[in-house]
Amino acid sequence: MYNTHAEMYSFYDKHVRLSREKQIELTEYRDTNLRRLREGLTRLGYPLPVRVCGQGSYAMSTMVQHPDNDYDIDTAVIFASEDLPSSSLKARQRVLAGVEEGGGNFKQPPEARANAVTVWYQDGHHIDLAVYRSYQDAFGTEVIEHAGSVWCRRDPQDITNWFLDAVAAKSPSPDSGAAVKEGQMRRIVQLLKMFAKSRPNWGLPGGLLISVLVSECYTADWQRDDAALYNTMVTIANRIKRNTEILNPVDTSLKLTDKNEHVCQVERFGERLEQALDWLSPICDYNCDELAAYKAWNKVFQHNYWSELVIGVEISRAAKSLYVAPTGMIYTEKPDGRAVPSPDHRFFGDE
Repeated sequence: MYNTHAEMYSFYDKHVRLSREKQIELTEYRDTNLRRLREGLTRLGYPLPVRVCGQGSYAMSTMVQHPDNDYDIDTAVIFASEDLPSSSLKARQRVLAGVEEGGGNFKQPPEARANAVTVWYQDGHHIDLAVYRSYQDAFGTEVIEHAGSVWCRRDPQDITNWFLDAVAAKSPSPDSGAAVKEGQMRRIVQLLKMFAKSRPNWGLPGGLLISVLVSECYTADWQRDDAALYNTMVTIANRIKRNTEILNPVDTSLKLTDKNEHVCQVERFGERLEQALDWLSPICDYNCDELAAYKAWNKVFQHNYWSELVIGVEISRAAKSLYVAPTGMIYTEKPDGRAVPSPDHRFFGDE
């Protein structure tokens, strides 16, 4: 398999993962929104949440760059059970009232949706405030319930902790001799999320389903990220052929594919992975070169980074085949008589 580890990591570092500046910006939006919620609840005379925590891709650090700034910042707001209405709908409506009272520059009015209170901002991103209540059972154990269509027992940090533990346990460690950087499994999740978002009309699964599939099928490589990505794609495609059902990793009695919509997304993901692996067949040829490898990965991600690498190699190869005659004429083939070969140049894509 042709080695594009360096290029794949550069793609990830520059075009997939969120920059530190963007992470800080999103955190500031979250904190500002939480401050407005607290201020609004105080003005209305309602109790404040006892604690808040991140959840979803925000907490798992698997967000990927989005050209339209459409970032989903999931945050859990946890109240003491006695401080919320007994109805899950009314609990969400109370949080909505607090957000509205706190004010803000919203793209559209905040809304109490089925699983969270959603706040849309002019910049393109949105914040989902998932509402929870907490109480102690007869044994003194904390019970946390989510205000969905009904109250449902769920700890907002369970999935995050599961994922962070899986990344730490399954990713090759530089401390143990791995050549790749730490956290390879997270990078594979993000790269596959980038692939899924490369064509919005495909209708592929969201980040949680992809994260669970990667955790199940992740094939680590201690030397190369591109090899880990390719082999994980193969394993996921084969897994989906056998079974499209995906279980909640922290409660296997629950299905994440409990709706037909989610099953169809998983099926399409398997089909698109098979298509991508077909596009990548040249990288497994013995005679594959950098141009063929870049073209193959460009088909997968459909991103300017890879197309620019392709163009760079093509320009470099064209330039190296030019000859300049003493008269100043340029030839694509070496002319008869004295000629001066075009001097070496470095172009984008050269190593």
